[in-house]
Amino acid sequence: MADRKLKKRIVWIITIPIFLILLLFVILQFRAKGYIENLLNQKIPDHMHLTYGQLEVNLIKGSVGLTDVVLEVLDKEARISKMGMRLEAIDLNGLGYYQALFGNTIDFREIRLLRPNTEYYQGGHGVDNGEVTENDSTTEKILSVAQLSIVDGKFTILGKSRDTVVFSMENLNFSLENLKLNRETIEGEIPFSYGDYDLNTGTVYADLGPYEALTLSGTTIKDNELHLSNLSLKSKYDKTTLSKKLDKEHDYIDLEIPELNLSGMDFGFNAGRFFLNATSFNLQKPNIKIFRDKLVQDDYEQKKLYSRMLRELPIDLNVSEVVVNDGYIVYSELVKMGTVPGEIVFANLEATIINVSNTQENREMTEIEAVAQLMGEAPIELTWNFDVHKENDAFFASGVVKNFKSESINQFLRSNLRTEAEGDVQELYFTVSGDAVSSTGDMKMNYEDFRFTVLKKDRMGVNKLLTFVGNIFTNDGSRTDESGYRYGEIYAERDNTKSFFNYLWLNIMDGIVNTLTGDGKKE
Repeated sequence: MADRKLKKRIVWIITIPIFLILLLFVILQFRAKGYIENLLNQKIPDHMHLTYGQLEVNLIKGSVGLTDVVLEVLDKEARISKMGMRLEAIDLNGLGYYQALFGNTIDFREIRLLRPNTEYYQGGHGVDNGEVTENDSTTEKILSVAQLSIVDGKFTILGKSRDTVVFSMENLNFSLENLKLNRETIEGEIPFSYGDYDLNTGTVYADLGPYEALTLSGTTIKDNELHLSNLSLKSKYDKTTLSKKLDKEHDYIDLEIPELNLSGMDFGFNAGRFFLNATSFNLQKPNIKIFRDKLVQDDYEQKKLYSRMLRELPIDLNVSEVVVNDGYIVYSELVKMGTVPGEIVFANLEATIINVSNTQENREMTEIEAVAQLMGEAPIELTWNFDVHKENDAFFASGVVKNFKSESINQFLRSNLRTEAEGDVQELYFTVSGDAVSSTGDMKMNYEDFRFTVLKKDRMGVNKLLTFVGNIFTNDGSRTDESGYRYGEIYAERDNTKSFFNYLWLNIMDGIVNTLTGDGKKE
């Protein structure tokens, strides 16, 4: 009997504390859930509206979960929707109780956003979050998250009319490790510190203005490597429609790049200025078609040379090497209604650009080397360099063209210069040095039976008089030095309403004319 009483007493001694602990846990669980509900309902600013389906709190696991979450952010002044977000669920796991209760750190093992669909609306006054001062109690706390995850997200920026998409990103999967936010970080351009990160997306769309749009089939960032798949930058309209919409000259563009890779990437802010560094940028098989309708009013806006473009970028850029593999370029112009646009083709383009940089620490020259097949047949080489820090935009360029049949470019000459050419150029060498104002250089050519035919204004027949006069002054290539070359000089003045390649073309054309019509002797 005594043993039975002892056993009952022991059972009660064990049961009562367990019951009290369970009761205390239920009370705490209930109080915690009520506290969080009150926090979500009462502490959110008036211009933010939050609704959700279920709230789950688990004190043992230190987790909080919300399902069917809808967040709307209003413009404070206009009281219209500025941003909307819908999430299937938000999970906060692994809360560190000790640091939260007795320290100043809110520490989570993981925050997970499941299928967030976010829409941001342009226009309005913007949301003013207020200034964060040092006395703000929120800055006294430290937020630490071991891993922040976004799963199958979607992000969209809508235009001012809210019926046009300015930017969109689908199938966004993002992971960020060791996120920390405190008083020091919140004052920076990026208001938190972080460790490793991974990003994967599906289709990305960006509206680049009234005439072009960019799409990507996928984006991946991992271990400081950026990979872009199937980049497409195209005009929104066909050539005819685009010309009708233009009040001044603007190129029709069709660019496709199956694969782009940026390696050794590092970015951030330095003294408030954004910087991007990389060891290499590789473009695989870029294919670009450019069409210019010369019947549209000329664009007389001044164009910058590439050295000035780099120098005046709003960011600090430092890319050690840019490599283009197996590129293809087609440029065409329509000069007269009813004619076929003249076309120049550069096939099998291989290019390397060393030191694409505008930083003061990097004083090295930018150097470009490119080889291609002119009109898909004639080997062409171009070497070009410039110092981005020189205010006069000084540059040096040299090139070689071999085994060129002039008839292959007649479509372009016919349309743009109202001429045709016949004869073969075995070798053409040129060097040019200049700046943003003018340039000089020299050229040598080895060619046979080279002649020009000048066409009538309607390009439907030959202007025999001008053709005869022109060929009187054109040497057919028979009078050369002992090595088979004729020599010429180059001088050109830049039209600053046109691009660098127009400038280079003026130099080459001046050299060809001088070589064909001059005495052909080396100075």
